[in-house]
Amino acid sequence: MKYPFIIAILALLVIWGWDWIKGPKNKFNLLGVAFIIGISIFSLAFWQSRQASTSLRVVGYSSKLFESDLVKWNISVQKMVSLNQLNQGYKDMSADIKAFREFLAKEGIPEDKISVQPVTSYQRYDNNANMTGYSLSQSVFILSEDLDKIEDLALNPDFFADRGMVLNDSRLEYLYTKLPELKQELLAAATEDAMARATEISGSAKTSLGKMREARAGVFQITEPYSTDVSDYGIYNTGTRQKSISVTLTAYFKLL
Repeated sequence: MKYPFIIAILALLVIWGWDWIKGPKNKFNLLGVAFIIGISIFSLAFWQSRQASTSLRVVGYSSKLFESDLVKWNISVQKMVSLNQLNQGYKDMSADIKAFREFLAKEGIPEDKISVQPVTSYQRYDNNANMTGYSLSQSVFILSEDLDKIEDLALNPDFFADRGMVLNDSRLEYLYTKLPELKQELLAAATEDAMARATEISGSAKTSLGKMREARAGVFQITEPYSTDVSDYGIYNTGTRQKSISVTLTAYFKLL
């Protein structure tokens, strides 16, 4: 409805220019026309203000429980060596990682699912700031669709214990590869919920519900099941295999 206002303003500018060109003799006629246009603008603004109050705002909601279909196993192993054992420490670390990859292959984990990062080393000092040796660490990441297998391996650290390897970090991240499709499903369900709520409200108020004028989706909250955690920026919890996803949708409907 912004175009009538623009047309009216342009009309007033034309009238003012015409009045300036023609002189005072057309002044009163032009003022009358300007008065009519001004009344029209005021009436249009009043009508728009009344129209704004004939809309209904509702918030739809949808949620669903689902299970992750991909797991990422993050491992960081550490080895301490003395000052004169750094070279041997690198060799031992390389042998340990090679043995671990062979162990994973025997357990049915494909080579292309394993990612090994370079070795990093840090100097170690005692309480008197004297250098005592080095700390070597190396990270390995495993991605797999076989969640049961990876969970069994992660919960059984015998391989690392048998080789004297120190697990500096070992954690599982549970992911879902079909998240875009799931989000679309949730948005559709939230829209249906918003329409149902609007229909119920308008029916109780004895008014007719028009078309949806606008819809704004909120952020997705992916949490552990039955969690009450929410965030303005959304949540993506990777700590649990079972997850819950929820979203809200704010919809505006015209009332007839």
